[in-house]
Amino acid sequence: MANSRVHLEAERWIVAEFLPRKFDGLLFSPRMLRLTWGGNFDFDAVSSDGEIVGLVSTSAAITATGNNAIGKIHKIKCDALYLLHVVGAKRRIMIFAEDSMLKFFSKEQKSGRFPPELELLHAPLPSDLYSRLLMARAVASAETSPAKEHT
Repeated sequence: MANSRVHLEAERWIVAEFLPRKFDGLLFSPRMLRLTWGGNFDFDAVSSDGEIVGLVSTSAAITATGNNAIGKIHKIKCDALYLLHVVGAKRRIMIFAEDSMLKFFSKEQKSGRFPPELELLHAPLPSDLYSRLLMARAVASAETSPAKEHT
């Protein structure tokens, strides 16, 4: 069975390595924050000063069969709702490990179908980590694809 360990490793790399480089040494960590309507939500990346709040996606916008990854896209849209309603953030960012997902949501923003208040960033993974992420995706895809019948 496929596991999500490499996805979590990629997310941790983005939070611990990519974001501090992008934001001049500012440290980030996962943190639960308050929402304007009273609840709480676990955000993937919150700056040490609490002014920058972000969510990380390691998903691709296209499935192994070449279709739009509708489930992943809907999850990101749902996450965006929480990000828009976090209390106290001065900057709200969505960080994508996959360029295909960044391009998808950039296009959505330009056409007025995704909130312009959200900053979109691409966090290219180191090649070895990216290779393992692709391999984990391939295993998961093989497990969820219908088996071909032998005649």
